[in-house]
Amino acid sequence: MSRAAQALGLLVTLGAIGGLFWLWATMPNLWPDTLGPDAPAISAERAHILRYDDHGKKLWELEGRTITVHEDVSVAEEVTVRFFESDGTETLTVRAPQARLHNRSGDIELLGEISAVGREFSFVTENLSWDNQKKVLTTSSFVRIEREEFILTGRGLEYFSETGRATILNDARLILRRK
Repeated sequence: MSRAAQALGLLVTLGAIGGLFWLWATMPNLWPDTLGPDAPAISAERAHILRYDDHGKKLWELEGRTITVHEDVSVAEEVTVRFFESDGTETLTVRAPQARLHNRSGDIELLGEISAVGREFSFVTENLSWDNQKKVLTTSSFVRIEREEFILTGRGLEYFSETGRATILNDARLILRRK
């Protein structure tokens, strides 16, 4: 091989290496770092998360179209949450567009337009919160509770999953239905 061919080969090799280095330096986000501090640990579709009490009894079951689990908070989209009595009987089914689950405490924030169906009633509201320690659902938003015999509206709600009792906190109005 002649010296000219060797020089040309060396020049092409150095040019290719320089071109690759230039390309890498000018496009830092070509391969983004997915392991940053805000990156989810787990992402899943059609996933379930279950929470049990200290005695092994199911408290609630959260099902979401998508669930993204981070270190402290999990976020779910198109959510159904089922709450249970201490004997394992389902007491309430709640549907929401989004939920934020605080992984350590088990508290849940249900965000958006909420609809819930219990054994004897149903209700609609916005932005419902579950306190896992107290076993209570609360909201400060407008609430409409319906039963066969009446419609109850007001502002603010407390729902105790262990007893199945719901209480309107402010501005309660009762409309009795005729049979």
